[in-house]
Amino acid sequence: MSAIPEFALHAAPESVARWAIGRDGRIGPLPAPGTSLPLAYLVFLRAQPLLGVSVHALLGRDPERGLYGGVSYRAARIPRVGESLLGSGEVTSRRQVGTPRGDLTITTLAVGYRVGDELVVEETVRMVDLPAGPPQPPARGPRRAPAGPKVAELAPITRTQIAWLTVETGDMNPLHLDAPYAARRGYPDVVVPGTLTAALVERAITGALGRWPRALDVRLHAACYPGEPLTLHAATAPEGLAFELFAGDELRAEGTVA
Repeated sequence: MSAIPEFALHAAPESVARWAIGRDGRIGPLPAPGTSLPLAYLVFLRAQPLLGVSVHALLGRDPERGLYGGVSYRAARIPRVGESLLGSGEVTSRRQVGTPRGDLTITTLAVGYRVGDELVVEETVRMVDLPAGPPQPPARGPRRAPAGPKVAELAPITRTQIAWLTVETGDMNPLHLDAPYAARRGYPDVVVPGTLTAALVERAITGALGRWPRALDVRLHAACYPGEPLTLHAATAPEGLAFELFAGDELRAEGTVA
């Protein structure tokens, strides 16, 4: 299977603060070394600017047809601001799934982040490749009532946040930055990167619980767009907490946190 070569990621306070500008939409103070590092800071796409390579090319994917389906994090311990981590990844599965939209290719990428010989965090990314051919309309999430009570309201995401996050993570897909390009692909506006959606969910859950998650699984059903009000709902589950992210009555993402 294809692999991402080892890359060094130094979670310096300045780097974490730049990433947080995109996540939060404002400039905040530098985090102190040794404080807890959000799991969503660890993104496999960081390998692109750090190594000077295209992850899509390494994985044999066409970025014109590629979507971000979701991500899971499992932490042996919470990483810390100021730590230097070594990341590397490999494709663990690639399979075809038949749908009304055609045959989709589902690729699973496992990335490990180490501090010395210690495996600190595992990131598992689910990527979806659409069928070849003309652009298809974007997927819609199911419309239904939330299963749990509302725990947070997320401020509408701005284009400035998207720009900051794409630069910080190396995700320069024009679908996130170029509105005319997105329109040609059938989208109503630029698409919020899934990496930003996951970061906002983690921040909201951390704020609601007052604790840092050790495991986080985010599954995306449909894209989010700038300017939309989003609500996060949650209820207890065997895994710890099950959450849902809604735009109005449309489910955009769901998952679990421990």
